[in-house]
Amino acid sequence: MQVSEARRFQQLRGHLSYLKLNDAAEALNRVLDQARTERMSLTAALERLLEIEVEATEARKLAARERFACLPEPWTLADFDFAAQPGVDEKLIRDLATLRFLDDASNVLFVGPPGVGKTMLSVALGRAAVDAGHRVYFTTAAELAAKCHKAALEGRWKTCMRFFAGPKLLIIDELGYLPLPEDGASALFQVINQRARMATA
Repeated sequence: MQVSEARRFQQLRGHLSYLKLNDAAEALNRVLDQARTERMSLTAALERLLEIEVEATEARKLAARERFACLPEPWTLADFDFAAQPGVDEKLIRDLATLRFLDDASNVLFVGPPGVGKTMLSVALGRAAVDAGHRVYFTTAAELAAKCHKAALEGRWKTCMRFFAGPKLLIIDELGYLPLPEDGASALFQVINQRARMATA
């Protein structure tokens, strides 16, 4: 009986690994011990095992979205001091934090002098979107223009447009801070128009 159970255990681990449920395979021994000591039902033990795999998968997906987003800081809306910036409409910002504007494919534009928190608010909304499962990409206007210019020179214009049109939320920071060359400004507006066309398609 012991040999049979040992073989069954190894087969179960093998099945989990074959199905690429690696976190569940690694947790199998622990979950079986927990099931025995806590007298868990077979259903409860299986649910716990799969919950471990789902949590690990979601954590990997979140980490991938965070890497792709290129957010410059880990800011969230909780980090923003509304009392220090009375000109910022807190009610409006909290409404934006629901991310409803993504469903409507609406643009959000923060306007104001340097140092009032435009970048922080943009990053906080980006962070909320990443946490909600959306693809987000953060760039500056100058970086976007430079990438588009380089892509045009290398014959990768369409690929570049697809890249910038892909994320659910594209954050373009420092818009208007530095003058863009004519082709850079043209590229910026082509990206915006491409995203608008995709949103209405």
